[in-house]
Amino acid sequence: MVREKSVGIIVYRKNPQEGVQYLALYLRGDYWNFPKGHMEEGESEIETAQREIYEEVGLKDLRFVEGWRQQTQFIYKETHREKPELVRKDLVLYLAEAGMSANINLLVKEGSGEKINGYAWLGIKMALKYLKFKNLKEIIKEADSYINSIK
Repeated sequence: MVREKSVGIIVYRKNPQEGVQYLALYLRGDYWNFPKGHMEEGESEIETAQREIYEEVGLKDLRFVEGWRQQTQFIYKETHREKPELVRKDLVLYLAEAGMSANINLLVKEGSGEKINGYAWLGIKMALKYLKFKNLKEIIKEADSYINSIK
């Protein structure tokens, strides 16, 4: 079994009219997810998260929520060296706030094969509707509960 580790960020903003909204990316034409990516050699988790958010959506000025970190794992099948293999992915997510004026600029990472088709700022109900994976739904519920507890 192949093992991989990715790190990402649940980015939120506080919209005065619509409340807390979460940044979701529409990936490869079939699902919504958070900005994330593989750690590079010598990077810390936070450095990976910061690099990935910049590479994928152009954001730099985020306020990380101190002490908030969630981890999950999942298994999926992928072709490696021309044969299907199971991949166990460890995913670490941090929580960070963006300002209302944050400018999203979708960037394509050269040669990565990753295609981001779009993005949306979603309230919790819509985020739960569009996120595909149960573990991510549980994590965003935890994030939403935490954000609402510190208002």
